[in-house]
Amino acid sequence: MEPMANRRWRAAVATVMLAFAGCGGGGGDSAEPVDDVVRLQPGDRPVRFRLDGAVSEETQRFTVETLQWAHADLGDSGPLTLHIYSDAERFITAYTAEFAISIEDARLELAGGQTAFAAPGGHIWIYLGNYEQVPEEVRREALFHEYNHTLQEWQAEVRFQSQDRAERSFVPRWMVEGCAEYLAVKAGARRGFVDEKLERMYVVDEATQSSEVLQDLETAGQAGFIGGTGAAYTVGWLGCERLTTVRGEDAVAHAFWLSMAKQRDWQKAFAEAFGVTPAAFYKDFETWRATL
Repeated sequence: MEPMANRRWRAAVATVMLAFAGCGGGGGDSAEPVDDVVRLQPGDRPVRFRLDGAVSEETQRFTVETLQWAHADLGDSGPLTLHIYSDAERFITAYTAEFAISIEDARLELAGGQTAFAAPGGHIWIYLGNYEQVPEEVRREALFHEYNHTLQEWQAEVRFQSQDRAERSFVPRWMVEGCAEYLAVKAGARRGFVDEKLERMYVVDEATQSSEVLQDLETAGQAGFIGGTGAAYTVGWLGCERLTTVRGEDAVAHAFWLSMAKQRDWQKAFAEAFGVTPAAFYKDFETWRATL
């Protein structure tokens, strides 16, 4: 679950970041792991930190400030836990203990430039070795993107996945990723740290080069690393923009996910939130997309 601005920046500096990530991120052996260092309040919710001792107070301040903005602008996503590590091996140890991923795959992800991602239950993970190499505005947009994922899950009251359409927790990947990115860009533009016009130009360029139809991106189009794009983010971004023109931004940000909590079926939730069936929307979208 990675924002596009993050990947565009990484494409330009991939060689430098590969070298940096390969050396372990600079945490050093003195960075002793610390749990629950502080409890700070974005809005009315606590933020719990799990981090190593080399994570600076300034990084904590910047992170909480950005999440305060996200909370105020996007809505309440419930309690959050921030996992922030400056040392690659400590990040990998914590990451692989939580997820069914091998140490080798985790190292490849960091070497590929992974900076931040969200996990079920209101968790956001940040690896500073890569995160601190990107500009401030890219870091803020990445946090808005990941916060959107915690908001999606909090509202839907289900830990949705994007593989098995038969599962009641299924939500199309293009909605999960495309809407998180679209809303992060819109909110970031209102805060003044995102150039929405430039972002949309990039999205349209990527989407017009993709042959994948939106419906295929229910399960495909995931993020790549080392500058990869992922059509679920770009074509999905446009899909969410189109939905906004149908029912408004609030429907994309809140109504659909809240309907998921009630319906437990994404197609029923989609029809309730947007007043159109997915099949009808897909047909309309591809017709509109051809005009871009």
